[in-house]
Amino acid sequence: MRHFYHKQALLALFLLSITAIAVVFVYMGMVDITKRLMSSQTGVQVDKALDETAGALEREIQASSDRLAQDVYTNMLNDLKREEGASVEELNTGRKSAYYREYIAALKALYGAGDNSLTGILMRQLPNDGEVSYSISSDPGPGFFLDYDESACLIRKCSIDNVVISYITDDSVMGEKSYSINIDPPDVSFSDESANFFDYSLISMKGTYITGETSSFVGSMYAGTHDFEEGREAEVTFGEKDPYGGINFLTTQAAVYGDSIITTGDINLKGAFVLFGSDDDQISVYANTINDIENYPSKTEYTVYGNSFLRDGSTAFVNEEHYENIIRIINSVAGSIDDISSVYNSAEDTSYAGSVSKIISNEDVTLKSDFTGVIITGGNVIIEAGCNVEGLVISGDRIYIYGNNNIVSSRDVVKKLIEEENAQAPGGSRIPKVSDYIGALME
Repeated sequence: MRHFYHKQALLALFLLSITAIAVVFVYMGMVDITKRLMSSQTGVQVDKALDETAGALEREIQASSDRLAQDVYTNMLNDLKREEGASVEELNTGRKSAYYREYIAALKALYGAGDNSLTGILMRQLPNDGEVSYSISSDPGPGFFLDYDESACLIRKCSIDNVVISYITDDSVMGEKSYSINIDPPDVSFSDESANFFDYSLISMKGTYITGETSSFVGSMYAGTHDFEEGREAEVTFGEKDPYGGINFLTTQAAVYGDSIITTGDINLKGAFVLFGSDDDQISVYANTINDIENYPSKTEYTVYGNSFLRDGSTAFVNEEHYENIIRIINSVAGSIDDISSVYNSAEDTSYAGSVSKIISNEDVTLKSDFTGVIITGGNVIIEAGCNVEGLVISGDRIYIYGNNNIVSSRDVVKKLIEEENAQAPGGSRIPKVSDYIGALME
């Protein structure tokens, strides 16, 4: 019996030993898993910290590059202002290529020098909060890369590559990653004062005529006048009188928003309800006078939210310099439109690769569907009912709008078109350019 109990005791002791060993292995396994989880979490935190540091470094490099570009541009403007007597054409010639030469030279002087000086420049912009510090490897070290198309005056890519950033704590490198710091050069182009036009939706040299269902207009507007001999029977119904032309609304409802409405003639409203501006978007109206003409049974009513500067003496005509400056620029553009001798419509050109439409013509242009782009013509522009326009319309004659239209100026659309023209390959020079007639400095 004693022998039996002895065996039972030994068996119990054996099982207890096995259990203890199992517990030890489980514990060690849990410790290992915990360590791995903690290590994994630390790795994620380090990766995130490195990405955030690289992002902050890229923003700082971009800001420095923007300041550099602004300095180069400002210096060029100061030099241009000293060229007294030079024509706009002379000042424009070679301006963009000269700007890029100076800007690229400045970039290379800052970031393109060898012997690890770039590493030091980047190191000085890294955060170090005491507990965590960052370092940039100097072996082989970062390198400056630039791809510049001189013929198109276009920087295709600019970057600082092979930027290896290390995350350091307690004198130990906890992680490191390699980055490319991209530099987006400011988009700059040079041209003449007609940059003002980029905020206009409609410019007509001899008058604008609006009728039909409710329409809205966003963007500044300009309308000139025409001689009595050029009058047309259709226009008489708008109620216009000497001076002929101007801006005319007939039996319509319209809302006009923009910085300014300018005409060298009258604004005529006949049986029309028109809002110029709003409480939140004040507008300036420059005209000889505003005529509200009854057209029974339609009522005529209008409201100007902003300022009316009328030459008839009913209001003070202030900002004369702004008014005269716009007229001067428009007259110079009108002269260039007279030189258009052909018809070009990008929609009819299968080889046209631009993303923005353009029509440059010496004949009347009729829009029967929505249009995004720029129209410049020596003839009339007829915008049929229901057509929407985004961009800029310039007519050397008259503009007719027949209702249910949304016409919106777009600096981005015009800017994009001129950008694409500037990048146009030499073989595409047969395509007429909007920038031959209007242009802008594009910020």
